[in-house]
Amino acid sequence: MGEEKAVIARMAALLKSGATMLNELCPACKVPLFRLKTGEVICPSCGQRFVIVSSDEEEIRARAALTLRNLEATVIEKIEFLRRRVAEAESLDELIDSGRALATFLQVLEQARRVRVGGQASPS
Repeated sequence: MGEEKAVIARMAALLKSGATMLNELCPACKVPLFRLKTGEVICPSCGQRFVIVSSDEEEIRARAALTLRNLEATVIEKIEFLRRRVAEAESLDELIDSGRALATFLQVLEQARRVRVGGQASPS
């Protein structure tokens, strides 16, 4: 019962902050989803964020954008890893290998961002 009251309290707080309760339910919690003023859609129970789409084409675009954002995050993590490797490199070979990998990851990052914002990725 305590968890149910907590969810109701979060729902009330969302409504007070200007969020809109939607007709759609969280697939996991079966609780109404809320659209925040920022446009984000969240579940007040589990905190999961959702993208609501009205067509298969829109779903594909949303999935592609999410995949590209995840790719960018992964590539940035790898760039940071390689940055540390360059800083700790003790030989010219290590620097060259890390530099090549960095150049590749920077190209992937640039192309992923171009595609995500609607541009065309240039062929390699």
